[in-house]
Amino acid sequence: MVRIIHAFDLRPGVEEKSFINWLDATLGEHSRRFGCLERKTWVFLDGIEGGYEPGQGRPIKQPRYMNEAFWPSQKAADDFRAWLASPDAREFRKRMFDGIANHTVLRYVAFSPTSFGDD
Repeated sequence: MVRIIHAFDLRPGVEEKSFINWLDATLGEHSRRFGCLERKTWVFLDGIEGGYEPGQGRPIKQPRYMNEAFWPSQKAADDFRAWLASPDAREFRKRMFDGIANHTVLRYVAFSPTSFGDD
């Protein structure tokens, strides 16, 4: 299972509800064709950097929105990424990036300890 998070902000003047609804629906429609298992958008509340001792934790600045996708394999996620970069997705990319700023993509895979045997 591969987990991919797109972190982003909306550009000034973009109407939040309609844009996020469009983005969720359109990303869902296109990504399902490539095997995406689930997508959802989260709104960042807060976070700290550092420890929990008084005076150690500092507030962090983070993009406000996170769109999370779960993929069954790296290949499925890579195939979708290839579509996103293709001429077929040009209009979708334009509309998406006309509405968002500070875009970052984070790709994760579940940690699995590897056994190397008894040497």
